Amino acid sequence: MNPSSIVRLTVPADMRFLEMIRGFVRELASAAGFSQREILGLELAAEEASVNSIEHAYPDGRPGDIFLKAEIGRTELVLSIRDEGLPFDPDLEPADVSGTAADEFSARGLGLRIIRHEVDEARFENLGRRGKALRLVKRLAAPAEPEPEPLPSRIAPAPPQQYEIRPMKPEEAIQVARIFWLAYGYSYKNENFYRPEGLLHLVGSGRLTSTVAVTDGGEVVGHAGILRPTPAPMAEAALLVINPAHRGRGLMGALSRANEARALEMGLLGMSVNPVTSHAISQRDVMRLGGRPCGLDLAASPPRLFKALGSETAPPQRESCLHCFRYFDSPPPVKVHVPPRHREIVTRIYECLAQACTFGDQAPASALGEYRIDFDKTVLKGIIRVVRADERQWPELLRAADDLAEYAGAEVVNLDLPLEQPASALLCKRAEEAGFFFSGLRPREAPDGDSLRLQRLHCPFDPDRLQFFDEFGRLLFDYVKAGMGESGKKSTEPGG
Repeated sequence: MNPSSIVRLTVPADMRFLEMIRGFVRELASAAGFSQREILGLELAAEEASVNSIEHAYPDGRPGDIFLKAEIGRTELVLSIRDEGLPFDPDLEPADVSGTAADEFSARGLGLRIIRHEVDEARFENLGRRGKALRLVKRLAAPAEPEPEPLPSRIAPAPPQQYEIRPMKPEEAIQVARIFWLAYGYSYKNENFYRPEGLLHLVGSGRLTSTVAVTDGGEVVGHAGILRPTPAPMAEAALLVINPAHRGRGLMGALSRANEARALEMGLLGMSVNPVTSHAISQRDVMRLGGRPCGLDLAASPPRLFKALGSETAPPQRESCLHCFRYFDSPPPVKVHVPPRHREIVTRIYECLAQACTFGDQAPASALGEYRIDFDKTVLKGIIRVVRADERQWPELLRAADDLAEYAGAEVVNLDLPLEQPASALLCKRAEEAGFFFSGLRPREAPDGDSLRLQRLHCPFDPDRLQFFDEFGRLLFDYVKAGMGESGKKSTEPGG
């Protein structure tokens, strides 16, 4: 097959042509080499999207067409389903399903969940006069290629030289992917960084800002990124990697300083970093650069054999992270709302952040709540982000959490509550009664301030395997572990 094959189909927006669309997708997926189960799944996702266009894109019986474009590349199949009808509401994008109205969510959410479950990525795009498109991405099985030569046990250092720190160019994405393999094998949690297409999409969508270290000869030997999936006044410093042959030359510090300068240009108040807990080395480096522990992200990603540390003999377990945060300037004082039982640990966390904190009393919501749901299929993790806290919505939130585990296959479900809102304390109590446990704070991640994170695990997990560099990280872990044990007891009680 050519490196990229493109096929197109245009049909009227009429249910009579739905079978033609299904046949087009079926033959396309077969040509791409998918299994029968994958073919049926992609066909179902395309059918859901096409029916939505047929029923809603052209109101009042106005005639219109549906345009399908498929590109079979070397690593993925991209199917675009476009119409020239009504623009879509960005709040309804599948990766960010709104829960402001239960009846509307139930009807629309089912179709969106079907689409998200059957493909690796689903993205809506408004195209101006060209209408709107749903872009579905399904990754192909790895091509049959010779196995790469095994790396030497120790990579020889490169000759001393000068390095330029600058933004990444699109054509350098493949070099960055190779650095990640050299440093980590296929153990890194973000799969997009082994795929130049995935990396370039993150950059092109504005969710990632990439900075690289380049030799005089034009070789990319280091990378650091700023991840900003939401418009919050913070971002995550992530995806830092150095070619093993160029370590020990200050590139980590240089890339981190460049990241901070770009973050300040973006008007951000601070940045988070999430070093892993399978070892303490990365935590030490983060804290030396000013990161302060404020939460845990247990079972954050599937188990990996972490090549860089030679942990191939360890039994597999989902990787966990220590959530750290660094303000660029003195942090503002905050007033937060948590159940009384958590006030002592929350006070300790804010002291670690060098931030003044006072507590408000819990109170019922005065307005209808709002929440958003995200499911990351690549790491089997679901997140429910409450935007406006309303304890009356707890049955909806619990149903969404259960569906993420039962139907989507999430091995961990996170619940983020806005700490500045009095009703969050009430929701926290309800969530803990349903098996969630406190796992820390997420500074500046709520629309109006900080978030409280609760978690519920749906996979085997041994917390005693986690390692921590400093005393406060261990203290925070002990508190989370105790709450995790209490949640486990509740889940085994009758009716739990």
